[in-house]
Amino acid sequence: MTVWDWVVFVIYYVSFVAIMVGYIWTAVLYVTGYRYLSRWQGVGDPTDESRYLWVFFVPALNEGLTIADSVDRLRKVHASHKVIVVINDGSEDDTPQVLKGLAGPDLEVLTRVPPNARKGKAAALNAAFDHVRQTVLPKYPEFTDDHVVFGIVDADGRLAANAPGVVARHFDDPRVGGVQVHVHIYNQTSWLTRMQALEFVIFGGLFQVGRSYWGTAFLGGNGQFNRMTALREVSSQEGPWSHYLTEDQELGLRCLANGYLGHHEPATQVAQQGVNDLRRLYRQRARWFQGNLQVLKDFRRVNSSQLFGIRRLDVAISLLLPVLQIIVGLALALALVLSIFFGVAYLPWGNPWLVVFFIQLSVGPTFLGVMVVARGHGLAGLPRALGMAIPYLFYTWIMWPVVGIGVWKQVRGNATWAKTEREAVTKGAESAS
Repeated sequence: MTVWDWVVFVIYYVSFVAIMVGYIWTAVLYVTGYRYLSRWQGVGDPTDESRYLWVFFVPALNEGLTIADSVDRLRKVHASHKVIVVINDGSEDDTPQVLKGLAGPDLEVLTRVPPNARKGKAAALNAAFDHVRQTVLPKYPEFTDDHVVFGIVDADGRLAANAPGVVARHFDDPRVGGVQVHVHIYNQTSWLTRMQALEFVIFGGLFQVGRSYWGTAFLGGNGQFNRMTALREVSSQEGPWSHYLTEDQELGLRCLANGYLGHHEPATQVAQQGVNDLRRLYRQRARWFQGNLQVLKDFRRVNSSQLFGIRRLDVAISLLLPVLQIIVGLALALALVLSIFFGVAYLPWGNPWLVVFFIQLSVGPTFLGVMVVARGHGLAGLPRALGMAIPYLFYTWIMWPVVGIGVWKQVRGNATWAKTEREAVTKGAESAS
């Protein structure tokens, strides 16, 4: 084959396979998600959430704008036995002063100072985990490791009051090691934040719920719950969390490889701030994408004897999604270059049926994802979902630079953990939180 033939092969065949894998698996997860939700339909909140000790970690680095709101909401969470641990990770703003004003018997503040502070989210969480094991759990000897649950709430997070009761029904199954709740954007004050809200609805309501049917849902950072037993089993000498930019995803992978199930719970939520600035959103999502690439280094865990059959296939596809995105992105860029500078047709315009086929192939997965908004509303939900499809398709297009930025940072070895800046909490910015 000539060089030109290889270019055509990459554009039209490799990218075709990548798109088809994503398309087919999206459809599969749509079906399994429906089955998973049907399984839980009619199952109410358990009355025995009191059988668990709920330990909430709130990492805080310069979070003076939002930390009071987050702690106040955690205090209102319905949990018979709970401990709130805020990790002041070397803050230089007014976070220490705000926390001093929040003092109470239900709140512990773990203050980290240089040179140990500001080493990343994983280091802060591991320090808190060690602190709780040594100084907090001895006060609750009645709770075994199986009945101690750690919940992670970001400093801008607003955990729903019913979360422990809803999540507890999953942990009643001893095989479940981690549960992720739905993430909601509460400051939907712009088109950009509304699209982020829809993005989380699709990710949680389609992909996470679909994978939960097999018990292969990953953890997602804010709003994750982990069983103490699972955390102990996968811990390194430093602690359960590793220094990946997506430490939550890597932790979920280790738990799955150790035989634990991962579930997603859409019946409760944690609300957080969306990003109103495209530049800051690119920085946040590039960090997430780079973290996904880092986790690929642990792809060998897919071969665990605890992962087999469809569960192994699903985990493998989930981990390889960034690679599929890179392939499609490169193919798109090459096709545009060939079309603009070399006169190669971008689409087979001479065959209308092929044009329609390729167009639906490129937008179909996105449209199918948006259809999850209509789930549970019958035909009445279709117009609302269709009305969101075009704006969300545009949003996915403008987010493509994230792939290139994430790859570039990974190639350069730049793994700096860049924290997302917060906005001041205002009542007017709330939206259905």
